[in-house]
Amino acid sequence: MNLLFAHPQAGAADLLGSQLSRSGPDSDGIVTVQHRDRLFARLEEPFDVVAVHTGLFYDSYPWDWMPEIRRKQPQARVIVAPDEAVYDSFMLEALTRLAETLGFAVLPLGGTEQETFEALAASVEGRSVRMSAGDKRSGIVVAVWSATSKDGATTVAVNTALALASANRLRIGLIDANLRNPEIRSQLNLTETDRSQFKLRPKLQTHTLQPEDLLDSCMTYRKMSGLHILTGSPRRDTALDMTPEMMAHLLQTARSVFDVTLVDLNAYPDNAATVCTVRGADIRWLVAQNNYASYRTSWREWFDCYWKYCGLNPSDISLILNRASADDKPERIAEALHMSLGASIPNAPGGLGMKAVHEGVPLYLMPKAEPFTEAIDGLAALLTKRAEGDVQGLELVPGRRRKPGWISRLSALFG
Repeated sequence: MNLLFAHPQAGAADLLGSQLSRSGPDSDGIVTVQHRDRLFARLEEPFDVVAVHTGLFYDSYPWDWMPEIRRKQPQARVIVAPDEAVYDSFMLEALTRLAETLGFAVLPLGGTEQETFEALAASVEGRSVRMSAGDKRSGIVVAVWSATSKDGATTVAVNTALALASANRLRIGLIDANLRNPEIRSQLNLTETDRSQFKLRPKLQTHTLQPEDLLDSCMTYRKMSGLHILTGSPRRDTALDMTPEMMAHLLQTARSVFDVTLVDLNAYPDNAATVCTVRGADIRWLVAQNNYASYRTSWREWFDCYWKYCGLNPSDISLILNRASADDKPERIAEALHMSLGASIPNAPGGLGMKAVHEGVPLYLMPKAEPFTEAIDGLAALLTKRAEGDVQGLELVPGRRRKPGWISRLSALFG
């Protein structure tokens, strides 16, 4: 196989070569160019595979150069790698549709540099391109995000973590990766200020984060020794400083430390924390409400203009219908979104939800919130089974949670 590889980055050929298998093209079979003029000059020669990074065409429209590649290389398999530094949903739509018409393959967006070159190498060799789902030999990662702001992703993540930790069977990590609007600290009324995600930034940048560093930056909650909480940074202006490589390193370390890591994310895929966690998670929970602006408008529009270009399918996601009423039909909503239904969580009665937010006492620990806690227990049971297998004597079964007595309620209120 002879390959023409066009990429503006110096050293890109070495990165690609490091990901190719022994059966792939050797160095003598790879022709590398870094400029569009050189690309079109070499297209006069026959190639089996042509791989092009769109950064070479930063000032051109896809219809200006894509058909020309096919005209010059009618026999070649052509792979297009979109430029992660430039995002334009209209251009991505045009590129994707043109690629389908011309028979080109387009790599998914949102990966780290290593993941991108892994996907490129797989496509060059004709292997299937899959999103990274982490190291299955270690702990699982659960991405929790909303269709739009204030749909309840933080509530679901926090209370599910508490349910898991209450069983005292697994080591649980709860990471606030909603870097622009972190709320876990306030929802749990955590008063420590010297521990947060921000102190880990230097080690994330240098890929030197160790398990003990992560644990040292986490807080505990009340007497739940198995729950470790990494709060968000008060420096909200630095949200965009988190790179895909940094987020991947944080999740990799979390997998090595915790049996289950729940990650609370921003609703919008405009930052590496959200995109990389959703792509790399083992379980993906989209939290939505039964209203037009939530699952019908916000989710569909974000999916059409971004998530589908990341290689994400609705079937990869479970819907968590939050604040559900008795009249809702969650199965139909999930079916309309082409997702599985993870849970239907009833609205807490008597203003308990607002009380929980204002007082910093999670709903899971409140009396008179039994329907809510039973639904959360169901989610916790699913994660427990996934983390340790379908074991006998599982305590967290929907409808069988032991109600908290007055001692545990006082502990929740006063620590």
